[in-house]
Amino acid sequence: MAGRYSLAVYLYTLDWEAQKTSSVIKTSAMLSPRRIVLAAAILLSASRLIFLYVIPSWQTIVTDFPNYYVSAWAVRHGEPLTELYNPLWFERAKRRAGIERPAALFNYFPPMNALIMWPLANLAPIAAKRAWTLVNIIALMVVIHLTAKSSGLEWPAAALIALLAGDALGNNFTYGQFYIVLTLLMLSAVVLSKRWPLIAGAASAAGTLTKIFPGFLLAYFVIRRQYRAFMWSIAALAVMAALEYAAMGWAPHHTYVQEVLGRTLRGEIQDPYNVHWNTLQAFLRRALVRDDLLNPAPILDAPWLFFFLRPLLSISVVAATLYCISRSRRRHVMLEYGAAIAMVSLVSPSQASYHQFLFYPAIAGLITLERSWGTQFCWGLLFTIMCSNLMGATAGYDTGVAMIAAFPRAWIVMILWLVFLLMLDPPLPRMSPPAITSAAAMIVVIVAIAVAENRRWIADVSDGASRVQLVAPADLEIEPRFVGSRLVTSVLGPDGFDDPSQMEAVASTSPNGKWTAFATDQRGNWDIAIRSNETGEIRFLTSSSANDLTPSFSPDGRSVYFASDRHRGYRFTTIYQVSIDGR
Repeated sequence: MAGRYSLAVYLYTLDWEAQKTSSVIKTSAMLSPRRIVLAAAILLSASRLIFLYVIPSWQTIVTDFPNYYVSAWAVRHGEPLTELYNPLWFERAKRRAGIERPAALFNYFPPMNALIMWPLANLAPIAAKRAWTLVNIIALMVVIHLTAKSSGLEWPAAALIALLAGDALGNNFTYGQFYIVLTLLMLSAVVLSKRWPLIAGAASAAGTLTKIFPGFLLAYFVIRRQYRAFMWSIAALAVMAALEYAAMGWAPHHTYVQEVLGRTLRGEIQDPYNVHWNTLQAFLRRALVRDDLLNPAPILDAPWLFFFLRPLLSISVVAATLYCISRSRRRHVMLEYGAAIAMVSLVSPSQASYHQFLFYPAIAGLITLERSWGTQFCWGLLFTIMCSNLMGATAGYDTGVAMIAAFPRAWIVMILWLVFLLMLDPPLPRMSPPAITSAAAMIVVIVAIAVAENRRWIADVSDGASRVQLVAPADLEIEPRFVGSRLVTSVLGPDGFDDPSQMEAVASTSPNGKWTAFATDQRGNWDIAIRSNETGEIRFLTSSSANDLTPSFSPDGRSVYFASDRHRGYRFTTIYQVSIDGR
């Protein structure tokens, strides 16, 4: 009996010593230099995010939050949405929603964007901003969790890589942007397509309806033979589109299809020459298309070359990406995701810092595959630089050949795109007769597109209208009118339009009372026409494919002044004049 008791004590002692030893080992591992450095880096990065971005986002409203909130407020409160894309109407809606500043526009968004903040639209603006900040925090935690699970990283390492996004991540909070949530939707679609095709399909549908470019996920599902996810995507698109139509009606969708979508696909949004967009398409436009106000010193004034290179590069990038994903000999979901995100970035007309958070899961996957600590550090550093606000530091080099330095993010994205494609390890394509025929057909299509676009570009300034030289031109000027003999306009500034009291007139009568000038979309886009007040005769004064708006007669009645977005971004108008007798 005593022997059994002694054996029991001995075994218990051994077990206790083993547990003690294990505890010491675990404690030593937790206190290893690597983990201490990791914890310190997370603490510093998280503190920077919280104090520079999250806390200010809790206290203030800056652009771009009003764009989402005001549109959702208009839908929720039954506002007529026929003028949703009209910047003057949106200015009035912004004030009715309780926001005085900053400026707000529903410029080139798909209509679904007006429903993003619909659940929050009954809250006061600052309360809605705080609620959206919480949504972003939760979405960020879920994105980190999915990334850790999919890449095999430990959660702390995955969290640190997310925090390396720095300014890109922070600007999502400050501006009240949608791209943390969009990252969650797109990542969910990719990593859940096998086990949870319903969730993947719903996520891809929601992303597609809000930002269009996630529509590439449908092609991805087909390439990867995830047919259930593809079918759920189609079903979810149909259901969500029906709900969207029920909530908003046909009017904003008609405007989007008729006016906005084509201009968006052509890259004609806001100031399309702006070097701060930092994309390949913006570089090509800046380098090859001259504009007296927005781009007076390109490398070469050759719009026809731009119209050829833009579709050539876009089609080539998309084709190469889809080929590499479909033929990859190294199946890795994060690399495929990264190649697709880089593809979208290269063909997009505009990218801000907050867009770059979309790269986070791909960068985490890239770091996981690297064995060298030095290489991992380099990828993390490149990600931090790409997401940094410092990407705009070279924007001053915006003329001549020097403008190559003004687009650093575009070149970084191109490098990442090539890295993702090469790491997928596809075989080199064979120059077979079908491949050569397809390439030749593609060139023919691209040339046809370039010729049509160049003709449109020339025709847009061939109707006799001329740009008015303003004393202090702005990015968006509208509603020209005369106070005595002085021309004044409504100008969009940082806080909104400077003269909202004038934003009601839709027509203008000539000084002699014989003619009424008005804007009409009878021919698809908006043109300026005049109607005889005596006979009812209608005569069109403009014929561009752009939007000509808010006409006003000159004091002598010989010409009509109007706002036009020809050769500019959609609804980012400047002032033109045209003679009423066609001379």
